Amino acid sequence: RGELQIGILVEQMRREGFEMVITPPQILTTKCPSTGERLEPYEEVAVDVDAEYSGTVMDRLTGNRKGVLVEMSDDSQGKTRMKFEVPSRGLLGFGPEIATATRGSAVMHHCYLEDREYAGTIGSGSDRGKLVSNETGKATLFALYALQARGTLFIEPGDKVYPGMVIGENAKAGDLEVNPVRAKATTNMRTQNKEEKMHLAPPKRLSVEELIGYMSDDEVIEVTPLSVRLRKYELDSG
Repeated sequence: RGELQIGILVEQMRREGFEMVITPPQILTTKCPSTGERLEPYEEVAVDVDAEYSGTVMDRLTGNRKGVLVEMSDDSQGKTRMKFEVPSRGLLGFGPEIATATRGSAVMHHCYLEDREYAGTIGSGSDRGKLVSNETGKATLFALYALQARGTLFIEPGDKVYPGMVIGENAKAGDLEVNPVRAKATTNMRTQNKEEKMHLAPPKRLSVEELIGYMSDDEVIEVTPLSVRLRKYELDSG
């Protein structure tokens, strides 16, 4: 269901040679026949997690995701079971996020509950800006070494980039245009730090289903048989 089902379909089509662009998923709303109000689907979410992470799960689901805790119980094994009622929109991207936050100890199950009044604006609570390339070419070690202080990188030296392509997550709010193909200036002068080694942290690679929940409203996923890239819908920022 959800991102996983779409991810499986996209991966199968990609291996069969198809190329496609995936836009942010949208929920199907309905109209109440008696009141005329806009309704959206809600889901019942059950989470089993180590007791020490129960507060983390509660905070992530009841904050910007607009979930409501309806039941909570502990057992003798040190586990906590919590049941929430959450808008379906609020579950986008929640699986990978909570798996990381609880060190893989959380087990989640969710199913459709009913249609309820539209909950308004929903956020994931981790809406950070993106690092967006403004140049075409191959990423260089020199440029990425300088950029890794800005946030988390999704690419490594040698990867092809183009203007509008998302190459990382900004550590601060707001998108930041960067140049990942900048090469080190050549000079005849010898310097003391000439032999200084540059080390990069391994890039963060996101699967299709993870990207579906991660991308913003102004982004799309570009899928080809050879690559999966996140990019801005409008490539030209100007």
